[in-house]
Amino acid sequence: MVKIIPSPDWFVGLDSLNLCEGNRWKQEVTVDLQPYDAGTDSGFTFSSPNFPTTPPENITKITSQMPNHPANSFYYPRLKELPPIASIKITRQHRSPDRLTSISNHILPNSISPQRFSATPLDCEVSLWSSWGLCLGPCSRGGVRHRTRYILLRPANAGSPCPELEEQAECVPHSCMKKHQ
Repeated sequence: MVKIIPSPDWFVGLDSLNLCEGNRWKQEVTVDLQPYDAGTDSGFTFSSPNFPTTPPENITKITSQMPNHPANSFYYPRLKELPPIASIKITRQHRSPDRLTSISNHILPNSISPQRFSATPLDCEVSLWSSWGLCLGPCSRGGVRHRTRYILLRPANAGSPCPELEEQAECVPHSCMKKHQ
């Protein structure tokens, strides 16, 4: 088990993995890991302030839709499942009986292969448009009104870019407000 830092109480880990195949040890096993919530803190984002959960809840798997809250760092309701956020590779070490050298349990150099992880494209998501603002400007030449929207999810991994966030349109003469001086 490894704690995700920073995070409220999230971690990745592995439990009850069978390393045998028949009556022999497997030579190598690679497992993709998903995030879990330890149930001890109620934060939604990686940098949430400490907010203890009292009483503690059960450990739960974090998915693209659970916890079901837009503020959640892993909330991607359009994804069927989250891509793995970590991977563990277990390799059987060979040791002859005449060698008494110890075998390290540290991470081996060049053992990390980030190319294994899929680069799931995340398209930009934006809010709905705001209401149109008031028409400003001289009505004889057509005033202008504005509306805006904001980014909910920035694109990643070659996802679709964000559309325009501001829009303006000419006003029809009868809907213009004259500036009072």
